[in-house]
Order: sequence, then structure tokens, then C-alpha cells
Amino acid sequence: MNEQTISQDRLAQEIDALLAPYPNPMSRNDFRIACHIGTRTSLYLLQSGLVPCLHTGKLTRCYKIAKADVAAYLRRRLTEPEYYAPPSGWYKNYPQRKPPAVSLTRTLDYEIVSRLLLRRHLEQQLADAPDVLTVEQIARFTGYTPHTVSRWCTEGRLRTIQRRPRFMVPKTWLLDYLVSDDYNKITRKSGKHYGMIREVNQKTCPDKLQFSQ
Repeated sequence: MNEQTISQDRLAQEIDALLAPYPNPMSRNDFRIACHIGTRTSLYLLQSGLVPCLHTGKLTRCYKIAKADVAAYLRRRLTEPEYYAPPSGWYKNYPQRKPPAVSLTRTLDYEIVSRLLLRRHLEQQLADAPDVLTVEQIARFTGYTPHTVSRWCTEGRLRTIQRRPRFMVPKTWLLDYLVSDDYNKITRKSGKHYGMIREVNQKTCPDKLQFSQ
């Protein structure tokens, strides 16, 4: 066993020991305390999708973060801290607790990002998914709760081939919804939704990628 392997094993043990006192999944406050980061940094990491999370849709305590994703963040932060650096202006006005001077890009501009290019990007992400998906599978992919996905189905926003008690959604119909204006204009987006926006903007129009006021 070489020194690099030993070092990696030791790091894994240290991270496991650090996260041991916390529940799985962790809350945003648990995540913040365990990683020794501030409130605004934790919000940036979760809202941008840099650290995967599940948004429950609640007004408070709305984030759930898997320990495995926290551990992955801690490992990468050691070698690539710049990868997680918030954009300039994110911390402005702190600690007065005013809204951040710079916020995340919250929607895709379809005049810049072609829906066809977006669909192809999502098709690649869903390449290994089954042709017909359950609510739970869609929730894992989008980062929204199963309850939220079920509501989309009940309200007819996301088409299904089977109704309650078990919605089933063909992959092609899911793609239709993911490139729709309705999905793009969701106000309280999940961390994975923000992550998708960031990835697509970086992939299709890196020169135009910026954070909106």
C-alpha cells in the first residue's frame, strides 16, 4: 500500500469521524457547522448545486444533504478550494443580513440557450434512466421532493400514463416538462435545478454566464 493510498484512507477516516455525530441526511445548519462555513457560503453551495441536496419545499429547514455528498465536498475542498468560491459580491452587506448583492442565475434565457441543446443535455443526463420513471426516480433526478413531483402530475403539468396511487412518466414526457417554461419559472428551485442551470449556461454560452442582480 503506497503513501497516497494511506493518506486517502486516513482522510476518509477523519471525515467519517467528523460527520459521525450528525444525522443522515444532514440539515443546512448541520452542514454549516460540520464544515466550518458561514450561512451565506452554505446557501451558495446548496443553491448552486455544487453540493447536491434535496429541497423539501418548506419555508424553514428545507435542505437535506446526504453525508456522502458532504464528505465529497470536504475532500474536493482540500485540493480545489477555488472550485467552491462564491462569485464576487456574494458576501456584500453581511453581517447586516441583507439580501446578497449578487444572486444565482434563477432561470435559463431561451433566447441564448436553445431548447434543443437543453434537451440534448438532459437526454445525456438521463441516458441510463428507464424509459418510464416513477415519482421517486424523478425526484432524485430533479432534486425536488416526491410530494412536489406528484403535485406536478396531479395538476397536469407533468403528463403521466398512470394515475394515482402510482404515477408513471415516460422519459420523453419528462424531458418535455424539463424544457418547458413552467419548469424554468419555478420560483423555489432545488439545488439540482440550480446546478442544471449553471451547467447548461457554462456548456452553451460560457461568455454570457453571469450572475443576475
